[in-house]
Amino acid sequence: MKKDVKILLRKGSIFIIPIIIWMILVVVVDPFNYFNISKNISKESKIESAQKLNSLLYNLIEFKNNPQPNIIIGDSRIRKLPTDRIKEITGDSYYTLHANAAKFNEIIDLFWEANKYSRLENVILGINFNIFNEYAYSDRVSDAKELIETPLMYIFNQDILETVFLSLKNHIIGIKKEPKRDGKKFWKYTINTTAKNQYSKWKKPKKILERLKEVDTYCKEKNINLTLLIVPNHRDFHSRLVEFKLSEEEHLFKQDIKMFSNVIDYDFSNKITNCRNCFGDPLHTTDSISKVIVEDIFINQVLIGKTISTP
Repeated sequence: MKKDVKILLRKGSIFIIPIIIWMILVVVVDPFNYFNISKNISKESKIESAQKLNSLLYNLIEFKNNPQPNIIIGDSRIRKLPTDRIKEITGDSYYTLHANAAKFNEIIDLFWEANKYSRLENVILGINFNIFNEYAYSDRVSDAKELIETPLMYIFNQDILETVFLSLKNHIIGIKKEPKRDGKKFWKYTINTTAKNQYSKWKKPKKILERLKEVDTYCKEKNINLTLLIVPNHRDFHSRLVEFKLSEEEHLFKQDIKMFSNVIDYDFSNKITNCRNCFGDPLHTTDSISKVIVEDIFINQVLIGKTISTP
């Protein structure tokens, strides 16, 4: 009997030991800083692997670990806004909670998640028309919440498996610079393919404005300064909206959001949207122009853009 038990334990250990080793490895490497105790892997290595693979999860966990009262939430476009310049102007530190290709519903979801971890004071939400679409929907925030709330799900998640090895590779071998992207080709791809994907199939979302109103009402009740920001897209990208006959829908979108407290619009014909050199690609302004936008909002009281809220 004892012999049988020993054999059983020995065979069981063949499966159990690798699992224990993997759990220790995840805690030691911790690519998304989930446990926030390990300093063995450089931040640069984690950013290059974990943040690139799942920016939403990485940034949400980072905000949870280091909550701040001031936050900017949106897709990769708002990532360009220089928070260091905002701090120079206002004295306030802002955290940019961005998610690559974030959908409108995810931006609202991220607001409520951030609100769990911090007593918010100032909030900026990036809300351009090209993500205002019933067909533009994703639910990555729910997935991130599940991982955050369930350590075992985090440890045995496929993304975590991949990023553990990528983080180790970057830390040991070094981070290899990616080849420079062909700017002209990517510009054409964004105009021809990205714009088509976003505008060729469009339907007004049913619940987004209602959910946005809930955020606005909550912010008023809690004395949170909420700003809805429409960042500039180059006119080449906007022309595709016109080609797909969505000009009226865009106009109605901007009319609808006038009800909210503070809406600042840069996505119309102006000296930024008409300037090719102001953009790295049709959707993302250069660092210098992103700085100009921040200064226009926080110093100049919106001279380049325009406030479209109804007083």
